[in-house]
Amino acid sequence: MSENKNNILIIGGPNVGKTHFGGQLYGRLQTRESFYKIVSPPENLNIFKEVLECLNDGKAANHTNVNSNETLELQIVDADGKNITFNFPDYGGEQVKAIVNDRRIPKIWKDQIEKSDSWMLFIRLDEILPLEDIINRGIPEMDVLSKRNKEASALKLSDAAFFTELLQMLLYAKKTAILSKISNPKLTIVLSCWDLLEAESKNRLPYELLREKLPLFWNYLVQTWNGAHLDVIGLSATEKSLDIKKVDRDFVKKGPEKFGYIITSEGKKESDLTLSIGTFIG
Repeated sequence: MSENKNNILIIGGPNVGKTHFGGQLYGRLQTRESFYKIVSPPENLNIFKEVLECLNDGKAANHTNVNSNETLELQIVDADGKNITFNFPDYGGEQVKAIVNDRRIPKIWKDQIEKSDSWMLFIRLDEILPLEDIINRGIPEMDVLSKRNKEASALKLSDAAFFTELLQMLLYAKKTAILSKISNPKLTIVLSCWDLLEAESKNRLPYELLREKLPLFWNYLVQTWNGAHLDVIGLSATEKSLDIKKVDRDFVKKGPEKFGYIITSEGKKESDLTLSIGTFIG
C-alpha cells in the first residue's frame, strides 16, 4: 500500500468549524466504539486540547491564531486494517484566504497538498452573500450611481470565484492534470454549521443547497471532478451554537459525544461522526 493512501487534508477558511469537527471526531474515536480506531495517540495534542476542554465545559473554542502553523497527523485504522491519516493543519483560516489573495502557496501547504489524496473543503453557506445584480438590486437612481462612482472600492472575488480559484491553485500545486475528470484527489465539500441552515435545508440534499447558493462553483466541480470521487455532505459538529464565554448546561450534562451529526450525500442524518470518514476516502 502506498504511504500516501487515504491521506486526508482538511481545508477551510476562518470560522467554518473545522477545529470543532476535529475535536469531536477525536473524542468519538477515543471511545473505541466505532468502526475506526486510533492507532496511537498523537504526540502533540495542542490542536485538540483547547477545543476538547471548551466543549466539555459547554463552551465554543476560540478561533485559531492566524499565525499558527502546526500540523497534527491523526493515524487511524478501520476494522479491515486499512490505514488512514487525517492531516489537521492548525492554521488560522485567514491563511486560506491569503493563498488566493497573494497567489502564493506556502511550503508547509505545498508539502501537505503533495502527500494528500483526499481533500475536505469546509464551506459555510449561511455566510455566503448573494451576488447583487440588476435582477435583485434593481436599477439605481442617478444620484446613487453618481455616489458609487466617486467611492473607490477594492475589487473582491465573489465566494464562487474564490473557491474555484482556491481549488485550481491547489490542483496546480499537486500537479494534477485536468484533461480528464479528476479522481485523485477525492474531494468532499463539507457544508458546515448545518444546524443554521435548517429552514433552507428541509427535505433538501446537501448538493442541492450548494448548487442553489453557489451555482458557478457547483458547475466547476461537476465539470472538473469525476462524480464517483466528488461528494457533498452537511455537518454540524456541535449541533447547536455555543458561546465562547457562556456555558451551555445541557451540553455539559450530556457531554460533547451526544452532540453533532452529519447529513450524508443521500440526505440521511447520522449522529456518528466517524461514519463521515468512509465518505472522505471513498
